Amino acid sequence: MKSTNSANWILVTGTSSGIGRAATFTLAENGYRVLAAVRKQEDVESLLAEAGTRRVVGAVEPIILDVTDAGQIAAAVEIVRAKIAAGGRLHAIVNNAGAQWAGPIETLPLTDWRLQFDVLFFGPIALTQQLLPQLRASRGRVINVTSIGGIMPGPMIAAYQAAKAALEAVSDSMRIEFSPFGVHVSAIAPASISTPMLKRSSEQLNRIADALPKSLQPFYADALRAFAKTTVTADRFSISPEKASLTILRAVTAPRPRTRYLIGMDAKLSAFLKHNLPDRWMDAVTFRMMGLPRQVKSQKGE
Repeated sequence: MKSTNSANWILVTGTSSGIGRAATFTLAENGYRVLAAVRKQEDVESLLAEAGTRRVVGAVEPIILDVTDAGQIAAAVEIVRAKIAAGGRLHAIVNNAGAQWAGPIETLPLTDWRLQFDVLFFGPIALTQQLLPQLRASRGRVINVTSIGGIMPGPMIAAYQAAKAALEAVSDSMRIEFSPFGVHVSAIAPASISTPMLKRSSEQLNRIADALPKSLQPFYADALRAFAKTTVTADRFSISPEKASLTILRAVTAPRPRTRYLIGMDAKLSAFLKHNLPDRWMDAVTFRMMGLPRQVKSQKGE
């Protein structure tokens, strides 16, 4: 479905790669104008080059925006206001920026937990707060890219999954609070998407296993390495960011968008199992699917 208004602007965060980048061009090729937020100047240049190749020059406008930086959020809001003053409207924001801090709960520093929540939770809230007046005026949309991990958490990436679960929860609250203004809110929960972050996961998990203190190796090293193998398998069967971006397009264009979209059969199966199996059964499924050790030998002093 193509937009009939060339001044329909959509702000997408995290567009340097993965789902955000694919969504940028899917939306631009369907008639929207996209403010494509990235953190680095080289990503600005890369987006502009691809926009030229794909013949959507003018429809993609990269901006520098780190969602953890209040000053950069304020600058992005001013850019949106300028677009509106020039006759445009803010149709939607897509909160997609992401990063992942991995490791066992016991060893992951609290600073990393806070950084994880700053990127995945507080950043989207701050941006949505600042742009809600413009979305209210346009009766626009908020699209929060969460994760199946926020619905069915597992081990070794608890900080990431906890932040995504928090974004899932706040999406429900946003939907209820914003509905009287005519602002739709959708949560989009992907499972395995072939992104650079997924491709780096195996190497990252193995590095963490190798760096564990000797005293903690028996407790976590095997589980980390088993999870690393799972991510390699997941990457083989993952779907492309381009296919995932079509779900964002549907959430943006549907007259009455769904409150929640699950991307991928693995996401749909995981959500079904989580909602229908007892917790202990679900734990057993997780252990089996990930090849995790069920027992470790305790050490003296434990």
